Amino acid sequence: MLLPRDYTKQENIIAEFLSEFGLRYDQQVVFGKYTVDFHIKEIGMIVEADGIYGHLRKRDILRDANLHTFPGVEYVLHIKENSKQGIKDVLWLALNNLQPDTQ
Repeated sequence: MLLPRDYTKQENIIAEFLSEFGLRYDQQVVFGKYTVDFHIKEIGMIVEADGIYGHLRKRDILRDANLHTFPGVEYVLHIKENSKQGIKDVLWLALNNLQPDTQ
């Protein structure tokens, strides 16, 4: 599978595992004034590849709160890990800790 060159190595690894886990996703999705790295619509999850430098925590908290106001956004996951195994573990743990819909 060829991956786009303009995505970071971390984003390419995340995409690889989301596909391996059988999840359909869109990359670089716009929510209002924000562009998110991955949107997994069927489970209402946004995945952000924070990379080795990470993001500013205070700004991320505000951004995440705003993203939660969009219909269908239930979860925002920030991945700071950069190793293949680390990324897989973080994704797997997050996906297995999702709360089932009780409605």
